[in-house]
Amino acid sequence: MDTLEKLEEKINKAVTLIEKLTNDNENLIKKNNQLNNELSKLKLEIAAMDKSENEKSEKVKGKLNSIIGKLNIIEQI
Repeated sequence: MDTLEKLEEKINKAVTLIEKLTNDNENLIKKNNQLNNELSKLKLEIAAMDKSENEKSEKVKGKLNSIIGKLNIIEQI
């Protein structure tokens, strides 16, 4: 094999590798975007769950305060 053929072979291998890496990079970008979208959705779901739990907690606190108030009235009698 002469020098030009060896050079051509190396260039072809480099081009093939660059094409593969470019495709891999595109796939990774797509996967990253999908994961970012999923993360955003999960953050919204967590925020909604936190809000719901806070509302439930406030209701329980209100009921407990009401019960404690009634017990205090009974103790005063």
